[in-house]
Amino acid sequence: MRPDRHQPPATLRAVTFDVGWTFLSVRPSVGHVYARVARDWTGQTFDPHRLNRRFQTAWRGCADFDHSRAGWMALVDATFAGLVTEPPSRTFFGDLYRRFGQPGVWRVDPHLPEVLTRLRSHGLRLGIVSNWDLRLRPLLRALDLERQFDVVIISAEVGFSKPSPAIFLRAADVLGLAPQEILHVGDDPRQDYQGARHAGFQAVTLHRGLRRPEPRRIGSLRQLLPWIRRAGFLGTRGL
Repeated sequence: MRPDRHQPPATLRAVTFDVGWTFLSVRPSVGHVYARVARDWTGQTFDPHRLNRRFQTAWRGCADFDHSRAGWMALVDATFAGLVTEPPSRTFFGDLYRRFGQPGVWRVDPHLPEVLTRLRSHGLRLGIVSNWDLRLRPLLRALDLERQFDVVIISAEVGFSKPSPAIFLRAADVLGLAPQEILHVGDDPRQDYQGARHAGFQAVTLHRGLRRPEPRRIGSLRQLLPWIRRAGFLGTRGL
């Protein structure tokens, strides 16, 4: 199984990961966290599932979201539009923003530690390439994850966002590797797969629910190791 039929696989020397919904997810959901904070401020009860739907609609309406505090404020206001008397930007947005910077809101993929250990055992360097704001680095530190990676590239810090090739090339530069020697793993076909490929990286998309790996997709992080092996990226080293 090769990700690019017309091109022999490169020797893999590093793997970079997206963060949100690749190895970190909100628990139990964005809507549940929104509902809890909004209730504490307003005394109203909100349906978390409805808030999830409204959040997804607002998110889809944000072209090239910049992950700034102002951007999140506008997104939260849009999610609650018509549901509260005053917009969250004038009331509980600050509490909500702080809440998502705390480790208790986030769930780490249970397969991540084993996957990182296995990759590291085969001499592969590890990195993060993420569209996120300045809360990410302290969040990773609080979750005891920052030290697991050789390089952490965050859009808010470098001034480039996926799918721009520039953010991927920054990671390659810091790692001291050629782009084709790096595999990027992420859940967004445009930002992660297409962005990485345009930068010259190898890439695979995490599409949860797939029972078996496909040439360009895996169904869980647990499938990453078999995918790398079958793609032939490690040459004779095996995995």
